[in-house]
Amino acid sequence: MREIFFRFAPIILLGIGAGIWLVGFIFYKFVGVNNFLVSCILGQLVLFFFCGIIIRKLYYQANLDSLTGVYNRRCLYSKTSAINKSRFPVSLMMIDIDNFKRINDTYGHLAGDEVLRQFGEILQNNTRQTDTVARLGGEEFVVIMPQTSCERGVKTAERIQKIVERKTFQFDSSHDSITISIGIVTSKLPIQLDSFLKYADKALYKAKEKCCCSL
Repeated sequence: MREIFFRFAPIILLGIGAGIWLVGFIFYKFVGVNNFLVSCILGQLVLFFFCGIIIRKLYYQANLDSLTGVYNRRCLYSKTSAINKSRFPVSLMMIDIDNFKRINDTYGHLAGDEVLRQFGEILQNNTRQTDTVARLGGEEFVVIMPQTSCERGVKTAERIQKIVERKTFQFDSSHDSITISIGIVTSKLPIQLDSFLKYADKALYKAKEKCCCSL
């Protein structure tokens, strides 16, 4: 509920302001209040709207990764507390772009940033609205999937891997492809995010030991 308010703060506050304006209009129309009061109410309406814009901007700055547009690490903790109220299993994917340094060394850091941005879009477009996609830092991403068994989580990971393998990443006048490695953990009990990330990191390390593009 809190996230919905922050996302739609301009509209919500504009609605509140519109309600105030309506009251003012009724007073003006039927009671004969002067134009000065109406002008004050209109000013309040504008103020509510711009306050909503500022609130939404601050929310995005605090919770979203500025480069990719996915959630940042800080926001994961609040998401996890909400998920813990569910009685269903929760799966977590920790994803690492293989040999990402090669992209930066070959094409430059701006190209690397563009790859990260496009990869973030892939994750957002190929996960559910109930899932939480976040960037931990660098080329590491996390997807928290509530009400998801290990088997279903593996299928999702395999599908995302195939999508990434088939995609050609465009940046400036160049293009290249990437692969990803994924570690998956599932819990049927309330989770502590730090512990969950620790186990997922171990699973990712084992996947990378096999070879690139592994689960």
